[in-house]
Amino acid sequence: MQPSQAAFDRATLAFAAVLIALTALRVWMLVISPVDLYFDEAQYWVWSRSLEWGYYTKPPLVAWVIALTTAIFGDAEWAVRLASPLAHALTASALYLLGRSMYGAWAGFWAGVAWLTLPGVWFSASIISTDALLLPCWAFGLLGIWRLIATRKWAWAAVVGVVIGLGVQAKYAMLYFPIGIALAAWWALPAREALKQGRGLLIALTAAIIILPNFVWNAQHGFVTATHTAENLDFNSPSFFNIDELFEFTLSQAALLGPILFAALVWMFARAGRRVSGLSDEDKMLLAFILPTLAVVLTVAFVTRANANWAVASYLASIVWIAGALMRTKTGRRVLAAAVAFNLLAGGALIAAGMNPAWSNQVKNVRGARGWEETAREIALRAVAQPGEAPFTAVLVDDRSTYFELSYYWRHARMAGAPLPPVRMWLLHGEARNSAESTDPMRPEEGGRVLVVHLSRDYLPFVAADFSVFRTVEHLTIPLGGGFNREIEISVGEGFAPAPRDAAFRERLRALQMQRR
Repeated sequence: MQPSQAAFDRATLAFAAVLIALTALRVWMLVISPVDLYFDEAQYWVWSRSLEWGYYTKPPLVAWVIALTTAIFGDAEWAVRLASPLAHALTASALYLLGRSMYGAWAGFWAGVAWLTLPGVWFSASIISTDALLLPCWAFGLLGIWRLIATRKWAWAAVVGVVIGLGVQAKYAMLYFPIGIALAAWWALPAREALKQGRGLLIALTAAIIILPNFVWNAQHGFVTATHTAENLDFNSPSFFNIDELFEFTLSQAALLGPILFAALVWMFARAGRRVSGLSDEDKMLLAFILPTLAVVLTVAFVTRANANWAVASYLASIVWIAGALMRTKTGRRVLAAAVAFNLLAGGALIAAGMNPAWSNQVKNVRGARGWEETAREIALRAVAQPGEAPFTAVLVDDRSTYFELSYYWRHARMAGAPLPPVRMWLLHGEARNSAESTDPMRPEEGGRVLVVHLSRDYLPFVAADFSVFRTVEHLTIPLGGGFNREIEISVGEGFAPAPRDAAFRERLRALQMQRR
């Protein structure tokens, strides 16, 4: 079949129809979503106001993309999140092309559609995250490597280098990808041959050129982003080798993939283990990009803990591998169709739950994103000094979510010239340990008369000790829906002079943290 014919065959047209329909649905759901920005989304928006080659906790691509979408469509929540469903559409398209190239047109169709309907993708497409931007880079990297193996064309080596570089600018998990390339080359002769004659060097040099500016930024800032990424592994946890954490992580993977596809993947691993010597080049290539990430994250989950999304990159190759295997038999095709149907129903349930606060607010992280526009409005009313009172020199917050949410939801008021004081972060430890604390710590010169907003009531005595005069003013309750509220303490402090973070302070803090556990 000629390429022009393949572009318009039934499998391609069917995939395009599903792709357009689901992507349009997801964009529409963003527009009507009642969920305010999660604090990390608000954080990315704040970063996007000043484009850099790196940020305190993440590489820069997420901020760049938000800067682009909001420059075109404005700063509404849906515009901040817009790149996410589009990124998943690109990911699915790459998996369609990869599956088609490896196993045939309809295997490609099911690989792309299976990705679009994963429960994890339904959720991921509703928020802006570094994962959403990493995944198309990884997917096009897989496609590029496979086409390089099949054609030996230098252009595909350049493609692989570009997407590795962009992927690292999205999330450092992209550094697993070169490990996959090395494993594929060690395991399969065609992959080894494809990297010869300088093509592997071209991949490395292209990726390095794109990564270099972020490396330089990190070097200039004490490798703060890389350090934070390493700290996420939490090897200081007091409980090592926790089988409960491993079990919980495994369950989260079943939820991310859907139970049928998860069971199919387990079956695929068992099947591959029984016939290691008979694995095809396709099997070896895909496994090379599944096993390293999955093995590392499973080990971390057992040793300490792992977030559910840390292994997500391994499932790109997994979906293609499953689709290629199941399409070979009538029973397999039925399993594949059942998996997609189940995940579609799960996606519908997630949408319904997200629109209903009584349901979705049962999840702590979801309710944490509700009510911030109203919260910001109520705090703004209290941040403007009343007649006869001295103006506030700052608004001090003791929680980074409050800092970033106020930064976002005060944007219109600030543009309109409202006399809102600057928002500053209280340094619990006396030094910056997150992006907000690094960017806008509370400064003594701004501590004349401060409105203090406590989201963490337990820290109130510690904050009070940093002022020469301190009085509590009001308890503020913000309804979030479903019977949940956000409870905030409002205080006024004068004469900001931080108490020393000495041994006595650390002992008091340690006692409080033990009490809160």
